Amino acid sequence: MFDRFDDRTLEIATVIVVVLIALVILCYLAIYINPQVPFNPGKPPTEVADVGPAPTDTPVITWTPTRTPSVTPTNTSTATWTPTATATDTATPTATWTPTATETNPPPTATNTRRPRTRVPTKTPTPLPYYAFGPLQGGPAGGRPDCLSTWVDGYVLGVNGLPEPDVQMRVGNHEGWVDHTKTNVDGYYVYQFAEQPVAGYFFVQVYKNGVPSSPTYDWYTSAGCGDYGIQYIRVDWRHW
Repeated sequence: MFDRFDDRTLEIATVIVVVLIALVILCYLAIYINPQVPFNPGKPPTEVADVGPAPTDTPVITWTPTRTPSVTPTNTSTATWTPTATATDTATPTATWTPTATETNPPPTATNTRRPRTRVPTKTPTPLPYYAFGPLQGGPAGGRPDCLSTWVDGYVLGVNGLPEPDVQMRVGNHEGWVDHTKTNVDGYYVYQFAEQPVAGYFFVQVYKNGVPSSPTYDWYTSAGCGDYGIQYIRVDWRHW
């Protein structure tokens, strides 16, 4: 019969048998060490620890019926209404403030009766009757170059816009008023400061009836008479 199996099959069968024997030995060794292992078919009964008699019935606690009636009287106590006595306290501070009124105190009354000192109104200055207007010839500075002379001219017009003759014009420089001239029958005036280009500060003003009748109109001149030089300026005047 064994001649039907080869040597390889016999070796495998021998190994399986040896493994099974080893497993059986290990199972018995584990049962010997701990009889309570799960695969022990004959486990000894486990010892039950003696914990004493079972506790008595819990319904013997009688705190619940006693606690409930003790809380109810405290919630319905009428002692919380006693703060109504504060209504009489509000009347007391009202009476104390009445005698402390200081409306009839003499010092405040005396200070209120003081009269402020009257201030003298400041006088508004009356504008002068004449003002300078255009055209001011030659560029934003109102002048143009002139290589032969340094001078000013213009017209003086009245309220009706017509030329005013015989109006005195005062002229000056950085040293003050230096001279005067008058308008002709056409209201035209002219004044020559120098017979050549002169750099300096000059001004002109209407001086009618012996008093200044306009603001001063001032300008600067240059010594060079090139494209940007200023030796001549025109200033026209008119009555308000």
